[in-house]
Amino acid sequence: MIKGIKKLTKEQVEHMKKVNELHTDCVGLEYKEGMEIVETWIDERENICVRLKNGNWFHYLKDNTWY
Repeated sequence: MIKGIKKLTKEQVEHMKKVNELHTDCVGLEYKEGMEIVETWIDERENICVRLKNGNWFHYLKDNTWY
């Protein structure tokens, strides 16, 4: 279970999963295992934020990009 996921709307969850899939597709094989989302929240700008299994966290933006 992803910590914080219950606070997201259905649309936000779908978007988060879509962007995570795009993000995961862009990384090397040795990095893919750590791309599992373990926590999520919405920031003050209404962006979906995710913390990954590898400890890194990202903003998943509405235009399907991340930083």
